[in-house]
Amino acid sequence: MRTHVTVAVVGAGVIGSIIVKAIAKRKPGWTVIGTGRSESTLKKVAELGGKPVRDNRAAVEQSDLLIIAVKPSQLINVVSEIADLVNGKIVVSVVAAAPISWLMRALPGARVVRAMLNIAADVGKSFTALSAMPGLDEEARSLVEETFSTLGHVEWVEESYMNALTALSGSAPAFLAEIIDALALGGIAAGLPRDLAYRATLHAMMGTASLLLERGWSPHQVRDLVITPAGTTIRGVMVLQGNGLKRTIMEAVLEAARRADEMQAELFQMK
Repeated sequence: MRTHVTVAVVGAGVIGSIIVKAIAKRKPGWTVIGTGRSESTLKKVAELGGKPVRDNRAAVEQSDLLIIAVKPSQLINVVSEIADLVNGKIVVSVVAAAPISWLMRALPGARVVRAMLNIAADVGKSFTALSAMPGLDEEARSLVEETFSTLGHVEWVEESYMNALTALSGSAPAFLAEIIDALALGGIAAGLPRDLAYRATLHAMMGTASLLLERGWSPHQVRDLVITPAGTTIRGVMVLQGNGLKRTIMEAVLEAARRADEMQAELFQMK
């Protein structure tokens, strides 16, 4: 555990500000810099416990660990701006679809890691996938893992999985929010007050996830424990299966993965 590290988050937008907040909250001895162009962004960084800096180059120069959290369309300009400052630095990109090979060419001499987190990081519950450049040293790996552990669960994975994880883990909160909304609306249709329907749905969702994680069960085991012959649940499952729920969700993940592949080709493959 390191007592002091300076982390620079270039791009303190939605995800960048969540990272600033998590590090400031869970690593009180560390310094976390957040960059932004607008006064509102810089003000938010300060409110979250970070050090607001307008100049990306100044932030990079001060950092031990650099996290790039800009939009994919902005990445090319940002790396061009800071490329001469990153030799030997640990650089983590949380930019969707940006491959390590491209980052290594654009940021010569940097120790590069690619990360994919999700918005649940805002409450310390992200699933964050990390993938490292070939030959990354253990010191860099350790610091990156310690940093991103402030956001939730961390796993190192092969880079070939990253676009699929962008579609699954990165997009899952939006997909699950749609499912939660549908379940709650069903409860309302059955006569429940709105607030009660949403509380019941959210606790069922959290409880089911905890059950699966802690027991190590598969989803069908939970389903089979709930279903009883000629009961209420099997009637509902028949409707879900008849309307193609599983196929629809699978296709949503596949479509998001295809879009990640398209973005990689459009923005980075030929640059």
